[in-house]
Formats: sequence, C-alpha cells, structure tokens
Amino acid sequence: MENGGEEVSIDGDILESILSHLPLLDLDSACQVSKSWNRAVFFSLRRLKTMPWLFVYNQRNSPPYTMPAMAVAYDPKSGEWIEIKNESSSPVEHVSVARSSHSALLYALSPARFSFSIDAFHLTWQHVAAPRVWRIDPIVAVVGRNLIVAGGVCDFEEDRFAVELLDVESGDGEWERCESLPDFLYESASATWLSIAASSEKMYLTEKRSGVTCSFDPETRSWTKLLDLCPGEYSLYSRSIGFARNRLIMAAIIGDEDNPTGIELWEVIVSDESPMNLKFESIGSMPKTCLDKLRGTDSDWPLTSIAFNAVGDMVYIHDAAENGGDIVAAEIDGGKLCKWRTLPNADATWINKSHAGERVIVACSNFGFSDLKLAFRNHLSFSTSKY
Repeated sequence: MENGGEEVSIDGDILESILSHLPLLDLDSACQVSKSWNRAVFFSLRRLKTMPWLFVYNQRNSPPYTMPAMAVAYDPKSGEWIEIKNESSSPVEHVSVARSSHSALLYALSPARFSFSIDAFHLTWQHVAAPRVWRIDPIVAVVGRNLIVAGGVCDFEEDRFAVELLDVESGDGEWERCESLPDFLYESASATWLSIAASSEKMYLTEKRSGVTCSFDPETRSWTKLLDLCPGEYSLYSRSIGFARNRLIMAAIIGDEDNPTGIELWEVIVSDESPMNLKFESIGSMPKTCLDKLRGTDSDWPLTSIAFNAVGDMVYIHDAAENGGDIVAAEIDGGKLCKWRTLPNADATWINKSHAGERVIVACSNFGFSDLKLAFRNHLSFSTSKY
C-alpha cells in the first residue's frame, strides 16, 4: 500500500500475525510469494491454532469393498467443505467394510487380515495378521504403539470377552491375549453398545445407555472399573466419549428417545489415585436450534444415539443412525464450548447415501503444516467442494 507516495510493505511480526489466522491451505500459497513470506509462514506456525478437519469417506457395501481415492472434509477455520483427491492413487479395496474408531482411526477386519490407518489424511494403511479370536463387531483402539481389539466375539468362540493386543512397532506381528473385558459388560461387549475414547496412555469404554465405564492400561494389560458416567442432576439415555487435548469429554442426550430435551457435554476428570472418584465439569449445552437441525426434518424419528468426534479444540456431533440431520460443531475455548454451528451444506456429507450399495465413514484428524506438505508430496489435491 502507499503512504504519502511511498510504498509500505507488510513484514515482521505484523505479517506473521496475519498469516497465523489463515487456513493451512492458504499458508501453502503464501509460502510461494517470496523468500521473506516463506520465512514469515515458518515463524507464524508458532502461534498458529490448528483446527481439526472432519473427513467423510464412502465405501461399497459389498465386495469389492472399494473406497474411492477421494474424500470430502470440513475445514472449520475457513468454514468450507474441501474435496480431497489422490491424483496418483487408484481406489482402495478392502476385504471387508471399513469403520472408524475414536475419531482418527480407520480399520477393516476380516478372518484373514486386519488393516488400519491413523495418519492425518489416511494416506497409508498398515496390514497385519488378523487377531486369533474371530470377531464381527469389536472395540478397536490405538494407544501409543499398541493396537487393541476387544469384544465383538463370534458366538462359537470360548471367550466372548477376549482382548488382544499387538505391538505395531515390534514388527513380530504376534497378537497377545490380555485380561478379558469385565463381566459387568456381559450384555454389551461390542462396538454397537459401547462408546470408546483413547488417550496416549489408556483406552476408555462406556456403555452408552447405563454409563458403566472402565479403562484399559496396555502397560499392565488390565482393566480398572470407574465410577459410572452419570452426573446426578440429569436423566441421560445415551452417552458418547472422546478425547480433546488429553481431556476426556462426554456428550450425552437428555430426556428420552421420543422427546430428547437437549445434549450436554462434560469434561470427565479421572484421578489416577482414586479412579472411582470421578468429577464432572460442565463445558456446554447444545443450543436448541442446533439440536433441531441434528435431528433433521423428520423430528418424529427417535434420536437413539449420537456419534461424537473430539480432537484438539473441536467437537463434532451427528446422529449415529444417519437419519439425514446436520452435523453440529463447536470449539473449545477456555475450557468451554463456544461458536456452535451446523455445518454449511451438511448434506454434502451424506451425498453418497443416495448411491445404492454405499455407506458413509466419518473420521476427524488434527494435522499441521508438515502433514499438509506431506499430502502434497503424495499428490493430494484440494479444492472447494461444489456441494
């Protein structure tokens, strides 16, 4: 710009501050302006607040279980849906349907093989031998270097509570049997009835209806019973848990299926010294307008449970039954939820439901500028979605 006929450049701290507010995709373009801008982008990353994207994939319901080399993602910083295409890759074929677990993990399990992906853009899939116990609806988590598979066991197996662990960094491919799931999960020892959250150290399970909760420590290979997730002043009928910046978060529906009166969220504080002494700190209530849009146009349809993705400073919530409602998002700031929104053009996330024989998979990933540069090197292209 000009000031008294002289050109004034924007550089230094001012430029770095401006760049720190840009979406990551725009930072890649800014890097190419000049050497000074490239340097400013590098230093702006120190103050950049990264915001997790919500990824939506589709997959064929029948063999071959193909996932196309394209996904749709929501970028909360720009408020736009982004189409992601892998220009150098053909569609990925799995031997079974793929599923998501604790936000970032995608996996596919068959009697012969277990495949999983945990990187930000799910560019790579690791393939290992299947667990020794045959399962159809297991709980799956990655905790540190450990891949954990629990429950969901076929009826003819001896131990329907079987838990197996694989050290993915050891390279030996050997599954280890661990302490079985606790007996109090007798009626709900599968992913259908349980919600899962994974920190860097432990895996947490909660029964969606009752709130019965326990944690698994891969170091000791054992389970610990926790106090049920039941804040006293509320009547809850469905719960879902996740981790946001190493904080265990619970989202729960209040009321009953025919008349849900709200969705509340808490931080659950677990004491290592006294795991039965949980504390619940309210972090926010979903606004009624958002709840109505989450339920969709057919408000007579029961809201049986919610799917909950929590990563970094973002939470995403949608109807687990995928009845056509919007996805609801909110930011965590100062320990509380704020900036509630229903995602613009949310129907884009369910666009593939109209294609016969296809299903939707939802995941959430936190990533930085280095992950984005890696995506470009792997020939991913990004464009604003037309949906």
